[in-house]
Amino acid sequence: MSMTNIEPTHRAEPPSESESEQMEAAFQAALEQLPPNTGLSHAVRERARALFEVGWISGVRTGHTGPALACVPLPPETFSEALASLAARSQDSGPGIGQLVSYHGTHQRAWGRYWVTGIERQFSRWGREYVLYRLSEYRGGVFVTALSGVHVESITALPQYWQRSTL
Repeated sequence: MSMTNIEPTHRAEPPSESESEQMEAAFQAALEQLPPNTGLSHAVRERARALFEVGWISGVRTGHTGPALACVPLPPETFSEALASLAARSQDSGPGIGQLVSYHGTHQRAWGRYWVTGIERQFSRWGREYVLYRLSEYRGGVFVTALSGVHVESITALPQYWQRSTL
């Protein structure tokens, strides 16, 4: 057998029903260890669930979740730190404060480039998170609000080099 052979010795199998049930119970137990005011969005929880599932099932299949540490919980900060870093990464998906964006929303007369000077996260009455942006122009050394309540679909972040050259 060659040292460069990377063929798996076993055929890959999707998670079994029992593995998924065990993972879900463990994931819920992990979430319960978080402080009540953690405020993770549904999207972040689902990303965390996917990562947790991979780690859990990998551990089960390699024998690393055996009874050696049964009934010995991890410190709550272990979960808090992992999920907080995941939450921070997920917030990077939209433009940030101080970023130059192009507005192309429903107010055609306002189309153009603006600076993001405010971001507000809210929940709809159906429990879904949405983000609203405040966009401003830079005039006379100050930011002047031009549009507020702008949805992410109405803006496109411009490359970083615009930020330095525009001010």
